Amino acid sequence: MNKSSTGIEGFDTITGGGLPTARTSLIFGGPGSGKTIFALQALVNGARQFNEPGLFVTFEENSREILANAKSFGWDLDSLEKSGLFFLDARTSPDVVKAGSFNLESMLATLGAKIQEIGARRIVFDSLDVLLTLLDDPNAARSESYRISDWLTDNELTGLITIRAPGWDPLLNQPFAFLQFLADCLIHLDHATHDRVSLRTLRVVKYRGTQFAENEFPISIGRNGMEVASF
Repeated sequence: MNKSSTGIEGFDTITGGGLPTARTSLIFGGPGSGKTIFALQALVNGARQFNEPGLFVTFEENSREILANAKSFGWDLDSLEKSGLFFLDARTSPDVVKAGSFNLESMLATLGAKIQEIGARRIVFDSLDVLLTLLDDPNAARSESYRISDWLTDNELTGLITIRAPGWDPLLNQPFAFLQFLADCLIHLDHATHDRVSLRTLRVVKYRGTQFAENEFPISIGRNGMEVASF
């Protein structure tokens, strides 16, 4: 199992090296748990530290807002955008989807051209659940998800997909629970309060083909981004 370092302190330790290379990882959790930060940080570090350019596809937030928020961590995304990173707004109107005008193949073709242009090795599909919800058809959602998974495999990309899945058992009875079987690495982020104290945690639920630390670990989000306490 080849692994791609995320550069996120602690996470690479508990996974023995990072995310599975050229395979798909699913990051899920409730609002404010740090899903987008984790994915973006792994992408930024890939371009900045490991010479692995990346693509960031957002289905919910405006990419300009994501870039603005990232500046608080001191990441020089402006210079990385010129060579190592590409951001794509893939937010889609419900009317477009219902009218049948949405074409995932067209978007993937655009991304394919960008892969060749910048030599991308990593990609993030942020808030994929937003798109799948708009499809309003379980069979279509499953079909499009597997289309993305096959596309990632064909292009030998290290893929990160984030979805919202709150609750005590986040993927139980969720409409997109099938995604956990599609992914090679499954990461749960949680944000809760205990005795009125905010606590964020990370747990690697599964990681095919390798050993990993299965416990729940505290995480913090500070000036430099996310850190995992891997003690």
